[in-house]
Amino acid sequence: MELRPVEATYHGLHQHDHRMPEGSAASVEAELALLSSLDAELAGEEQDLEGEIARYYVGLTRFQAEEMRLWSRFPDAPDQIGTGIFLLFARDFAPLEERLQPIAARLEAIPGYLAASRERLSEPVELWTRIAAESARALPHLYGSVVEAAPDGPLRRRLASAAEAATEATEGFAAWLEEDALPRSSPDWALGEEKLERLLTLRRLPDPPDTIRALGEGYLAQFKEERAELLARHWPGRPLEEVNGLVRSQHAASFEAALAEYKDVIASARRFVLDARLASIPGAEELRVEPTPRFLRPVIPFAAYEPPARFETHQLGIYLVTPQENDLSEHNHAAIVNTSVHEAYPGHHLQFASANQHPSLARLLSAEYATELVEGWAHYCEQLMYEQGFAAGPEVRFVQLNDLIWRACRIVLDVDLSRGRIGPEEAVATLVDEVAMNPGAAASEVRRYTYTPGYQLSYLYGRHLLGKLREGRQRAEGKDFELRAFHDRLLYGGALPAAFWPALF
Repeated sequence: MELRPVEATYHGLHQHDHRMPEGSAASVEAELALLSSLDAELAGEEQDLEGEIARYYVGLTRFQAEEMRLWSRFPDAPDQIGTGIFLLFARDFAPLEERLQPIAARLEAIPGYLAASRERLSEPVELWTRIAAESARALPHLYGSVVEAAPDGPLRRRLASAAEAATEATEGFAAWLEEDALPRSSPDWALGEEKLERLLTLRRLPDPPDTIRALGEGYLAQFKEERAELLARHWPGRPLEEVNGLVRSQHAASFEAALAEYKDVIASARRFVLDARLASIPGAEELRVEPTPRFLRPVIPFAAYEPPARFETHQLGIYLVTPQENDLSEHNHAAIVNTSVHEAYPGHHLQFASANQHPSLARLLSAEYATELVEGWAHYCEQLMYEQGFAAGPEVRFVQLNDLIWRACRIVLDVDLSRGRIGPEEAVATLVDEVAMNPGAAASEVRRYTYTPGYQLSYLYGRHLLGKLREGRQRAEGKDFELRAFHDRLLYGGALPAAFWPALF
């Protein structure tokens, strides 16, 4: 955490809140040396489960640093800055004025951090350099919001001075990306066939890329057929586009009413989980639903969920919802139900709050790679709550099937893009054609896909693996099988990758 102070803040280790990463190539070497030392220590003795989980984490982290080499190809400094400031803004672990002190220190550290991070970018990728330049250009809006949020006095003056220097350095960094890094950037970003297979092997997933891709194609055909049957049964004769518009038009009369609806549905979902004995809920957790503060709206255009920090006593999750100008279609009734299940109960919030109860540091770190549980669980919960009768009604099922089709496309696109078999333009066209996604939103989606190989497939593939695990436990336990016990073992075992799920039973 000394090498990763922003990650330390994420975990709730606040002694690092005033720092930014060093940013230099030497800091990468320091982390690799630390990992290599741990790897050698772990290899020298027979491992128990915790040791094996630690080896899993070290293997994937070294692969990312040594073979994927994003640190030398992707200028991630703007993301680190935005995250480092956002975390201190969004979480109310202390009064705002106290949190503004480390934010000021981080702002003051930005010029040195950006200067040091330039030396790391030895193999820039054209697409990723453009993405980073755009991100950097947007950061000064966040700096200004910090100053506006501060009360008058010495702290505000310190923040204003730091924000001015940070803005100058950030704009200079964006210009350097565009004028220096971009001309020497490579057009090649794809991970490639061999490295994708190596990545999935290190993740210890049970299926190779071809099998996972075939699952995605099979699910895509299945869900499209289910949606067509739903339309024929509940909206006979109406085309898909008309039904989509109808469902999106069914929303509250005002943003305030929509926000109240989120709170009511989330509270109802929480009660349903308890009453239906679907899972146990830890005593120290709380989820707040709040309108996005004005100073964060430039960086949160729709909504954001911030999970509870592992080392915070109060397991507070925050779901921020941003008001939309004269358009509440994203906050339609059916979408609010599905979102509440996915993000809150029994989805992400319950999963994070439960996993945080486990004391293992190895499991805490390996959660970075347990996307088949983290994303697969939330996606699985949508189907679970539909089966159990909470997420009921044809409109909610319509929204769910649209999301299932999107997640099936993600599997296919993730594998094909990562292998380099298709380019971003083809992937965008697929999302527009199959998911009816807005071209601009589809382009933003696909840009993220290019530098997070293996992540997108985790949603539906993770749900698939959870379904297989549940079926297996039902066969093994017979009449003794209980959903709550099954779910609790997964939730309270820490955010474990799929390879370790059998050890929980």
